Amino acid sequence: MKKAKILGSTLAALVMVAVAGILLIHNQWTDLINPFVPEQTSYAKVPQGTQRYRNVELYTATQTKPTLVLKEMTGYDPDGKYVAVRHKGQYVKRVTYVSKEVFSEKVRQ
Repeated sequence: MKKAKILGSTLAALVMVAVAGILLIHNQWTDLINPFVPEQTSYAKVPQGTQRYRNVELYTATQTKPTLVLKEMTGYDPDGKYVAVRHKGQYVKRVTYVSKEVFSEKVRQ
């Protein structure tokens, strides 16, 4: 009986640590499964000549300051300069290249 109680307490503690880690650690894997991180579309200006972007400042529509900085993101068009990013925290679901006009319309800098 005593072993079962210790095993149950240990299992409960491990579950609590796992849940706390998912809620408190923000990376692409934990943000994907964290129910409190909303999915949203943001806009960014990215450097040309590459498909791997680091420290990308994301702007939500009508925001003048960056709302989030993505640590890393990949694209598919090295000539593209402006992107719409569908993301959930650090987890990037979709990248769409947009024109300068669409970017300027959505983001007030």
